[in-house]
Amino acid sequence: MMNWIYGLADMQSFYASCEVASRPEFALKRREDDDNSDPALVVAGDPKRRTGIILAATPPAKHLGVSTAMTLGEALQLAPDLIVVRPRMEFYLQVSVRIQLLMKQLFPLQEQFSVDEGFFAFPWPSDLFPDPIQAAKELKQAIWDQFHIRCRVGMSYNKWMAKMANKAAKTMPERVVWWTENDVTEKLQTLSIFEMWGLKKRARVLHDEFQVETIGDIAKLPLSLVRHRFGVWGEVIHRWSTGHDASAINPDAYHQPHKGLSHRMTLPRDYEEREEIKVVILELLDEVTFRVRAADQKGRRVGLGMTYGSFSGGFYRAKTLDYYTQDTYALYPEVLALLDKYWNGSSVRAIVVSLDMLQPATSLQLSFFDHAPKREQLIHTVDQLRLRFGEASVMRAVSLGRAGQLRDRSRKIGGHYR
Repeated sequence: MMNWIYGLADMQSFYASCEVASRPEFALKRREDDDNSDPALVVAGDPKRRTGIILAATPPAKHLGVSTAMTLGEALQLAPDLIVVRPRMEFYLQVSVRIQLLMKQLFPLQEQFSVDEGFFAFPWPSDLFPDPIQAAKELKQAIWDQFHIRCRVGMSYNKWMAKMANKAAKTMPERVVWWTENDVTEKLQTLSIFEMWGLKKRARVLHDEFQVETIGDIAKLPLSLVRHRFGVWGEVIHRWSTGHDASAINPDAYHQPHKGLSHRMTLPRDYEEREEIKVVILELLDEVTFRVRAADQKGRRVGLGMTYGSFSGGFYRAKTLDYYTQDTYALYPEVLALLDKYWNGSSVRAIVVSLDMLQPATSLQLSFFDHAPKREQLIHTVDQLRLRFGEASVMRAVSLGRAGQLRDRSRKIGGHYR
């Protein structure tokens, strides 16, 4: 009987690996089977600011105690001789696209999962894939040969199990793991609850409220109990704990209609004045609505989140409207209402604005007090100018002030310089 094997390939320290592989002074010394042949290098959000965040670090840098999300200042205290490079997001995205295309060439089904991860699937046993382990090794070798980037591969009988197998592959010498259904009890369910992918903060809730220690302990809980505590997610968690996942490989995942869109920005300094915070909120809302319009969608629930100074504390709140819209002018007062209701006056270091409950933009919201078609035409014209000449080609006057971040952000990809 022929089955399908699902795999997940995860690039090691992707941004840092791209930097090392593209620099001859480092690339010529690298060996595929020796992490220590890399330099102690980190990619930091802004090397000129010691408060910049570490985005990626090579294995030797990690061995020195450096980790992602650590500030550059903290990293340099641990390792003063670190090689620090500025991120090149456009380059990383180009490499990512090429790696995903390589996977598509090797396997009949492939789905991009993130910038540095991709799922794949193939029938087994079959003439093309007689040995799953060998197929994974050939993928790893092809990625190394073409891009000089190491990766690990986890395989199993569904996507979620492949993700868990991928985590296990991190500690294996060959970085390849294949788990069958027979491995659920012995390997999956014996893992700590905090090793379970997809749980995040729910792992702490399960541990503290239900005395759950291992993934197998979740499987022993009554489904009704987990569902009552976590809603629909409880059923998913319980299913995962027994090794079940019905998710299919979706080659067009990145082209599906969005369910929600958001934009987040870490500010270069703490913002303390409401007027300054309003400027950034408006810029982020403009970005979100621009993307929603580009996808030909409208949303009904708008959200605002803030992280307070020193990256400690904050909130995220959302409001469901009585209508669907893609219009910044309609949404801005609603976001400001969230700001005034939930902001406690603390200094703000990061802001996120979101719009979800999206649907196709098939209607126009009319108003007795506003010329909606004329305004929509104006918005469309501005969108076209930004598409052609860049998002900073047309900007609001408030963005020219000290609080505005649009001009600086327009020079970045994914929040980091190109």
